[in-house]
Amino acid sequence: MTATLPEGWLEFGVAAAGATAALAGLLIVAMSVNVKQILASKALMHGARSTIASLVLAIVTSLLLLIPGQSLLLLGVETLVLTLPAVGIQVQSILTQSRTASEGITPSILAFIITFAVLQYAPFLVGGILLLAGVAAGVWLLAIGVVIIVIASLVNAWVLLLEVQA
Repeated sequence: MTATLPEGWLEFGVAAAGATAALAGLLIVAMSVNVKQILASKALMHGARSTIASLVLAIVTSLLLLIPGQSLLLLGVETLVLTLPAVGIQVQSILTQSRTASEGITPSILAFIITFAVLQYAPFLVGGILLLAGVAAGVWLLAIGVVIIVIASLVNAWVLLLEVQA
C-alpha cells in the first residue's frame, strides 16, 4: 500500500491556495499599474517574472494538498516537477539582475535576492525529495516554502506597486 498524505493538510491547502491566489492578483494589479516602468527595467521585469513563477509554485502545491488520497510519492514527483522550472526562471532572473548594476542592483541587493531565492525554493526541493522517499515530514517543508513565498511575494508586490514610483 502506498503512503498517502497525513490527515489535517486539507485546511492548510485551502487557506494557502486562497492566500497565494489573492496575492497573485495583487501582484498582477501592481504590475499593470506600473507596466511602463517595469518593462523599461530588466531588473524589475525579471523580478516580476520570478515572483509570478514562485507564486504559481505555491498555488499549485497548495492545490495538490487538496487531492483526495494523494500519495506521498506522487506529491514528491509533482513538487519537484513544479519546482525545477521555477528555479530555472529564478536563476535566469538572478543572472540578468547581476548584470544590471546600472539599475541599482548592488552586490548587497543581489545577495539579498539570492538569499531569498534559496529560502523560497530549498524547502520545496528538500520536501519533494523526502516525499519521494516516503517521509511524510516533507509536507511540512512544502508548507514552510509556501509561507516563505507569500512573504517574499508581499515584499516584491510592495516594490512593484510603490517603490517603482520613487
